[in-house]
Amino acid sequence: MSEPNDTEVQIDLIDYAIGPGGFSVPLNLSGIIAALLATALPLAQGVAGGWGFARTAAYSGVGIIYVGMVIAYLTWGGAASAAYRYIGGYLLAAGLLVCALLALSGDRYIQPLAFTVPFVIAVISLPPLRAAAVGALYLGLMALGLRVGVGPDPGAMLVSPAVYGVVMLFMYAAVRIAFEHAAARREATALASALAHERDALAALAAENARLAAKNAAAATLAERNRIARELHDTIAQGLTAVTMQIEAAQRAADRDPERMRARLGRAHVLARETLADVRRSVWALAAPEIPGDDLGAALAEQARRFAERTGLAASYRHSGPPLDLPGERAIQALRIVQEALQNIEKHAGAASVEVGSCSEGGGVQVWVSDDGRGFDPAAPPAGGGGFGLVSLRERARLAGGALEVDSAPGAGARVALHIPGAAPREV
Repeated sequence: MSEPNDTEVQIDLIDYAIGPGGFSVPLNLSGIIAALLATALPLAQGVAGGWGFARTAAYSGVGIIYVGMVIAYLTWGGAASAAYRYIGGYLLAAGLLVCALLALSGDRYIQPLAFTVPFVIAVISLPPLRAAAVGALYLGLMALGLRVGVGPDPGAMLVSPAVYGVVMLFMYAAVRIAFEHAAARREATALASALAHERDALAALAAENARLAAKNAAAATLAERNRIARELHDTIAQGLTAVTMQIEAAQRAADRDPERMRARLGRAHVLARETLADVRRSVWALAAPEIPGDDLGAALAEQARRFAERTGLAASYRHSGPPLDLPGERAIQALRIVQEALQNIEKHAGAASVEVGSCSEGGGVQVWVSDDGRGFDPAAPPAGGGGFGLVSLRERARLAGGALEVDSAPGAGARVALHIPGAAPREV
């Protein structure tokens, strides 16, 4: 066990309030009572037995100094701190005082009890070996005091030190056990406090992660709503507006120009069919399935097949390298990118053939869609505020953990590619 430092002179040994000097209150009180009894009883017996004034005065003076040292140490933290800095001198002084009391009283039965109080202080304040050395010193001083106070009586010089030696050994063991139990309780309390702090920190971290997850989910939901809103505006709203305008023009021409009315209605019919086709494309693009990462290749091939059936264009899928194996969310974003790219080709490209492709190599994954249509300038602002949805595609590429590459020019077709670095493929 480590020694107390200067600012924490003693340590609470049992589950009671700590007294001014650092010991527990019951231990403080028992030490003071033991010191008072060990000095007062021999004094009372001596006065009753006929001590003279000089002997009584000398004993009383030494006893007052001894009891004062004990009380100050056990009840006054400042005195305890000062004494602890010079604990060796304090314990030696206390032992010499008790030895003098023993020499003056010659009491072989009660007086040696005064050694036990500074001995307990030594057990609590010092490492075990040094405390044992103090106990041995006190037994020697006890024998010396009895030699002076009683005379050359081998029985007195041996029996009392032997009996009190056993008592001090028992006190040593009891105090050390209590000391170690108190230290174990303090360590358990500190560990429980640390675990509670760690638990609170983990709870706070979990709450923050939940908050961030909710925030990310809300952001993803908002982004998806914005994309759907753009899709509805670019297809259904514009188409229905055009149909409405044609019908209104037909109504105005109904009486004065029936031929023009029929032309307007025919145009409205064509626009309505085109709008319906746009709605179907939008529904198809929004209906992305939840797919496992290792099914991405099959999902891409299915998208190419369905695109070819719906549009009548030549569309194919090819893959090189080990099979695709992306985390589920990345795989969904990659599939969405392909769907939106195919939808843009159907609406704007005027292409004759389309290729959907993927590649796994070097720990990364690429997914692309290319066509031989009219192409466009990726840097030019979208015509009419609509455009090919490149902002949405780039956002999806970011959510997939990669980047979007757009390679196109007017009259040269287009290639939209998703690059995901470090997405290790599954070996077969």
